[in-house]
Amino acid sequence: MKIIKNLVICFLSIIAITACTDDEVSYAFKDVSAPSKVAAVFDISNDDTGTVTLTPTAEGVTSFQVYFGDLEDETPTDVAPGEAASHVYEEGDYIIRIVALSASGLTSELNKSISVSFTPPSNLSADIIVVNNYDVTVTPNADDATVFDVYFGEALEEEATTIMAGEAATYTYAAAGEYTIRVVAKGASATTIEYEDTVSISDPVSATLEDFIGTWVLASEAGSFGVGPAIGDVSWFSLDAQGIEDRACFIDDEYVFGSGGTFNTILGSETWIEAWQGGTDSCGAPVAPHDGSSAASYSYDDTSSTITITGTGAFIALAKGTNDGELSTPADAPNSITYNVSLAEDKNTMNVYLETSEGVFWQFKLVKKVEAPIVGTWRIASEAGSFGVGPAIGDVSWFSLDDQGIIDRACLIDDEYIFGSDNSYSVNLGTETWIEGWQGGSDSCGTPVAPHDGTTSATYAYDESAGTITINGIGAYIALAKGTNTGELAAPGDAPSSIVYNATFIDNNTMSVVIETGTGSGVFWQFKLVKD
Repeated sequence: MKIIKNLVICFLSIIAITACTDDEVSYAFKDVSAPSKVAAVFDISNDDTGTVTLTPTAEGVTSFQVYFGDLEDETPTDVAPGEAASHVYEEGDYIIRIVALSASGLTSELNKSISVSFTPPSNLSADIIVVNNYDVTVTPNADDATVFDVYFGEALEEEATTIMAGEAATYTYAAAGEYTIRVVAKGASATTIEYEDTVSISDPVSATLEDFIGTWVLASEAGSFGVGPAIGDVSWFSLDAQGIEDRACFIDDEYVFGSGGTFNTILGSETWIEAWQGGTDSCGAPVAPHDGSSAASYSYDDTSSTITITGTGAFIALAKGTNDGELSTPADAPNSITYNVSLAEDKNTMNVYLETSEGVFWQFKLVKKVEAPIVGTWRIASEAGSFGVGPAIGDVSWFSLDDQGIIDRACLIDDEYIFGSDNSYSVNLGTETWIEGWQGGSDSCGTPVAPHDGTTSATYAYDESAGTITINGIGAYIALAKGTNTGELAAPGDAPSSIVYNATFIDNNTMSVVIETGTGSGVFWQFKLVKD
């Protein structure tokens, strides 16, 4: 019994000692506190990646738990003191929660709001090209855009054609009409921008062989010459403003379709010579057989809308392009090349494309060289009032050609004033013209008198905007030999080196010419000329 009593006393003593020990430990930690001065340094990238880097700080901290705030039931990211954590966000507003933990397990929190935004697209434009009437190609461009949605405007509930930056969208319309093309540019930002333009789709222009007759040159404009993976898409290479300047020797090359089916390439002394021709991609002397020296012909197939050029070395716009690939040496030039062609409504613009291999389309825009209406042979109209002088334009009250004058001055009425397409000018008087007293004549028909006898080599310059014709060459003139800009001649030896006339086209075959003989003189000689 005594033993049991002693055991109880011993057990109670142990309990008492243990109790005292617990009290002392609790007392030792009663001043421990949670981390303080919780803060964080944030770095939000400006490269549109959405990357946010934060470095948390606090006093009395052993670790951090970071909740980035863009996921539900998020598992925190553990961050040691002095270290940083990074996270990639979508565009938007978020609350970041930072929990600072102490050694005792006590915590403090910091909630921080951040806003993540991306650079929106800007400077949106689009190159819209109509190819072969119903086909259209849209090539958008914008800063900070990665994707474009293109709507062609034909369907009411249209699904967008989505393309990446640098690509082109193509579409074929079912019918002619006016359509609004809309382009939406998208980038990393949720903000988008839009571009709209109206395109006119017309029915194909019916063409005949005769419609191609004339001299054609490459249009001197950006995009008129290029290559790409589809018709209307010249994203691989396209003539730009600098290219127009660098390739001037190429832009002026002429492709001449003759009335008898003949075809000629006129390159002049220089054209664009590439490495496969032995050149250095620069202007140089034409290389045979692509030098325009070969006899060639052309034919047009209105069913397939194609032109076939026959003749070794004959080509349109691109010497190396053939139906079987691109040439690697001039000696491989084929005997013929077939091109797809279409004409604009006025038939003065020709779109040409050549598929040199599958999915490789070379494309050209040619324009016809249309002669100014002044080019040709002109004469004074054989009618009363077509030649006269008076105090104002339209007033020939001082002198006017009448019916008798037409008979008496037949040698003047048949004089020819010839304006060449090369700006050359000549006067063809025949054996007789009207000779006046100041020329040693008697106001009657007689032998032409130098220098007004048509032997002078002369040129002309026609300024359409100013409505003037300048004749350059001593003794060269229009209709009236004695009329000059400084007065009326008193002797043939006083003939000036140039004369400026005012000219107005009544129509393409009728021209009104006026000269005031002496600035401010109020003496207006006036002529009505007709083209042969």
